[in-house]
Amino acid sequence: MHSVAMRRKLGNDPRMSTSRPADGIVEEAIAKTGLSDVGDDWFLGPLSAWANDLEQANLSDFGRRFLRSLAVRDVSRRLGVLETLRVHPEIVEVRLPRIVYITGLERSGTTLLHNLMALHGSARALLRWELMQPVPPPTTETHATDPRIAAAQASLEPLRGSLLEHMHWVEADDPEECAWGFIDAVSMLGQAPSFCMPSWRRFLREADLTRAFQHYRQVVQLLTWRHPVARDGFLVLKSPQIGGQIAAFADVFPEARFVVTDRDPFRALVSVTVMGASIVEPFCLENPVERRAAGDPDLVDQIAHKLAKIQAFSDARPDRVSHVPYPDLVSRPTARVEGLLDSIGLAPDRDLGRRIEAFLAHQRTGRRVAPPKTLDERGYDHDEVLAEPRIAAYCKRFGVASERRRLTG
Repeated sequence: MHSVAMRRKLGNDPRMSTSRPADGIVEEAIAKTGLSDVGDDWFLGPLSAWANDLEQANLSDFGRRFLRSLAVRDVSRRLGVLETLRVHPEIVEVRLPRIVYITGLERSGTTLLHNLMALHGSARALLRWELMQPVPPPTTETHATDPRIAAAQASLEPLRGSLLEHMHWVEADDPEECAWGFIDAVSMLGQAPSFCMPSWRRFLREADLTRAFQHYRQVVQLLTWRHPVARDGFLVLKSPQIGGQIAAFADVFPEARFVVTDRDPFRALVSVTVMGASIVEPFCLENPVERRAAGDPDLVDQIAHKLAKIQAFSDARPDRVSHVPYPDLVSRPTARVEGLLDSIGLAPDRDLGRRIEAFLAHQRTGRRVAPPKTLDERGYDHDEVLAEPRIAAYCKRFGVASERRRLTG
């Protein structure tokens, strides 16, 4: 589809209050890649919400430029993926293996569990570099030496020493969460900028994201096309971002068995706000996380909404969901992971315990910097958060322990 046709489609789309910013993003991505087939137009909904948010007064000039560049990069990745699927239609026939899919609240231990599960000898995780740059599809022979690894790593190095490094650091060749590979303008920077992009955040909360999940399934097929999972192996994927739409995601990925990490929601909330504030700080004139009034229900409501959706799916499909208590994962990681594998019927790996202990020992020696000793609770009250009816119901249903003191570190 050429840019004139795209401009006409943008202008006629009733989901947009203004088409011009989104139109320019698409046309820049087309010019950058030399590709013009943008596929179906579902992505114009989230893209236009993002583009309209770029017009808000609270963004700094740097923030406006950087966040716009994320959108151009996202649409460019979309164009590359769709072109590869057009040239190789057999990719959408790739059969996916069993999937262990980790989700839950952000900052609830999903990254730790993802890393430990990926140590299983028959597991294959999707790595940061390949999710960010899935085209051309990686091959088994070159997967460990692909030049995109170094390029992705170089883009991370300027962030060394930041709070982000202390709280959530993913090297280019580490397992990464699925949101980084979405191609429908719903993934920007792992959804972290939602704190400062209110229209886009509302779209993610209110829209049915099934179409984005369907496109992501094709990305997974593409990434496993020439670098498949070992015989009788499984994919281990994760994304806390899909928790609020877990039922829709499960419909698109019938191969998935979900694992939910359960942590005291107050601790997850505090951690999210601290990390979110640090991420959006460079983009804003006034940090939208910092200016939240004490007791502002917005994030509490978001967490309660996500937990209610996870609880409903867990009750409706207990055959597809397992729950892992965060305190157990932290205090006895090997036993918890091995028990989880056994409970969902995956073959044991006699060396898994040794690999887990070696991985954790390596982390403690400084491969990852230590988390902050304290976190600003930003006016939220532990008992008030846990008293929210949906949060209280979830904690009672799954026996979520109150974490009066942080277990991290």
